[in-house]
Amino acid sequence: MQAASASASAPTDTGVPPKGLSPADRDDHEKRVRMFYEFLNSSRSHWEKTLDTELANGRYRIPLDLKDLRKAEAGLDRQVLETPVKYLLPWEEALMMFLKDVNEKACKQLKQPLRLDIQGSFGRNHVTPRGVTCGSLQQLIKVEGIVTKAGMTAPKLVQSMHVHKHNEDGYVEQRDHRDLTSFVTPRNVSGMPQEDKEGRALEMDIGLSIYKDYQRFNIQEAPDNAPPGQIPRSIEVICEGELCEKAKPGDRVQVTGVYKSFPVIKGDFTNGIWPARLIATNVTLLKELTEAPFVADDVKNIKNIAAREDAFKLLARSCAPSICGHEKVKAGLLLQMIGGTEKNLENGTHLRGDINILMVGDPSCGKSQMLRFVMNTSPLAISTTGRGSSGVGLTAAMVRDSTTREFTLEAGAMVLADRGVICIDEFDKMAYNDRVAIHEAMEQQCVTIAKAGMHVTLNARCSVTAAANPKYGSFDPSLTLAKNIGLEDSLLSRFDLIYIVRDLTTEEIDRKIATQVLRQAMQRLGGEGSRRGVEYMHSSILERRQEVDQRRNQEAAEVFVKGLMGADGQQQEVLTVDFLRKYIRYCKRLSPVLTEEAREKIAVRYSEMRMRFQIGFDPNTPADDRKPRLAVTTRTLEALIRLATAHAKLKLRKEEVLPEDVEEAYKLMLIAREEELPSELQEAEVEAVAAASSAAATAGAMAANASGAAASASGSKRRRGEAFAGQEGEGGGISAARFKSMQTLVARSFATSGGAELPRGELLEKVNAGLSAAETRFSQEEFSAGLARLEAQNKVMIIDDEVHQVG
Repeated sequence: MQAASASASAPTDTGVPPKGLSPADRDDHEKRVRMFYEFLNSSRSHWEKTLDTELANGRYRIPLDLKDLRKAEAGLDRQVLETPVKYLLPWEEALMMFLKDVNEKACKQLKQPLRLDIQGSFGRNHVTPRGVTCGSLQQLIKVEGIVTKAGMTAPKLVQSMHVHKHNEDGYVEQRDHRDLTSFVTPRNVSGMPQEDKEGRALEMDIGLSIYKDYQRFNIQEAPDNAPPGQIPRSIEVICEGELCEKAKPGDRVQVTGVYKSFPVIKGDFTNGIWPARLIATNVTLLKELTEAPFVADDVKNIKNIAAREDAFKLLARSCAPSICGHEKVKAGLLLQMIGGTEKNLENGTHLRGDINILMVGDPSCGKSQMLRFVMNTSPLAISTTGRGSSGVGLTAAMVRDSTTREFTLEAGAMVLADRGVICIDEFDKMAYNDRVAIHEAMEQQCVTIAKAGMHVTLNARCSVTAAANPKYGSFDPSLTLAKNIGLEDSLLSRFDLIYIVRDLTTEEIDRKIATQVLRQAMQRLGGEGSRRGVEYMHSSILERRQEVDQRRNQEAAEVFVKGLMGADGQQQEVLTVDFLRKYIRYCKRLSPVLTEEAREKIAVRYSEMRMRFQIGFDPNTPADDRKPRLAVTTRTLEALIRLATAHAKLKLRKEEVLPEDVEEAYKLMLIAREEELPSELQEAEVEAVAAASSAAATAGAMAANASGAAASASGSKRRRGEAFAGQEGEGGGISAARFKSMQTLVARSFATSGGAELPRGELLEKVNAGLSAAETRFSQEEFSAGLARLEAQNKVMIIDDEVHQVG
């Protein structure tokens, strides 16, 4: 046999029936070959066109739909799923015969044998890795999951060529090599021949031998499919030929293949526990998640909510409603879940649209609970902690396999959260080197690995929500904001919003928190509540999609939570979580662009923030006016654009981002950085709060009259606060905006002095020194009115012309 004939025989790997079959098995094999050959001839023109199209595109796996088999013979589709090995080999042999009949030239030019790709509805054989059990062995199944680890592609020997060792006479002997990944029994396949029939020594010719690509990768339950509190299950996949390198870590895939066991018998005994792997026949990337669809009433309700003046406040209030206060933090988390607009420029530059948020605050302020709400609301979210994560655990790692000693690429949490959200608690507990490792993933949104001869770039297009404590456990008023946070500027600049969450010790706030916590403790949950853990387990994709289909036939999602009382005892409007999810998903579809007015407004506001930052460190500026602030960089400008775009999407603006969106984003950034709002923005904020308060007061008037007896026993301090609240509406000698500015400056004056008491005149001088050049100085009358309001709120106490700080 010559070398040329060896290469021509490569495609016959499938076209020849396996050797060693019993007469009954051979009859069954030939019967199935004839049956499928007749099936192909029954639609000859269709299959001719299909073969020509697939071969022209360089594809050697021919699609075969199960519904066509069901039409040809009732129950045949189920038999193929249960015993695929009995059908795939004879059918692929018939497919080669059919190709030889219709296009003999194409058959001779084949570089590899044709395979069948079974497609269609797999029913209960369509599962997640959790649903793969011993009952799935030897069956054709379809598994969905996310790739967590991928090995390197290596050549695998298919057919070896052997020549004479000591003389070159053109003699070639070939041997087929099959292992447990083949769908044939390898018992009749011998090893490497050492001699020919005449006893002359042989050696393998590596160049003439035939190989195919071989790769292994692991798929794991997707985070949105795994039951809460359960360890995600995974399964190992073996793919060969053109299926290699179709998926990389972080990709969501749907793998079709035969689930087989790989017995490992050492000696005469075995424990009967063998590894099982999925031999892939097709690998498909998944682009979309399974989500409940919109109905007409949902779209109508969404547009009605967006048209309201207080839409932003209502949606923000509906985020983590069990947490009292932190309205601005919730507003930032809402804009993060909506996100900006991602841009990929023609020169290859990638501008992220995902918004990163860092919450730094005192213990027991609800930061972790807000993280949990984001994780439960987002369709794809992964949670981790600072102490339980390393740099490679968040990005990616090269790991040497313990058995094969080959390097494999394992995806980290940020890669697995691609197109989703990653929640990192205890962010300050991470080591410095681990925090540096996520710099690239946070801004460029990719992870680059160049180790062990492998250079790979993985996508990590996710939003980062992190929570941390201050450097010394709780905020120290004597230190600046940057020193309290204790993180490097290179990392802080990658967060669009940095919220300072303080545990303020005031009677009013403590009363609100206690009221809300006690009201939740008294609440009785209706029905069975949401299922968790094992009760929510969906091992079959069919079950999950049936649940989605049931939702499709149901009515629209409920808009408002019924009977929810606020911390002030009045009924408040809060959206349901289901409706909030649909609202956010509806907003994500929009892609507004900046108008010319919005661009000018962003340029002005960014310049103002830069000036504020420069004044804080300018040695020529008077010491009383220098206020060290967080760094303002070009990334801050990009963050302003993303927040403005997210607000425009929240208001359902399809085309344009307006200047009012820029103003909302600007106010949000200043409040997050604990900086004073400009006077015109303060007035607008006060007017909005006053309008909301008057509306809430009108809505709760009847409830207040009905509970008069309970209100009369609320205590003298509560009555004094209510009486003062009435005086606030009348003016009281100082406007609300000026009082708010004075309150901040008084607290800062006590903090900088280091004491708890100051003379009245000295305090007035410090307060006026803290004002900017454009702001009007406080007069004696205005200052006295402000101190009276602070004293009524138990903030300060005035004794013998000395102002003492109380709380």
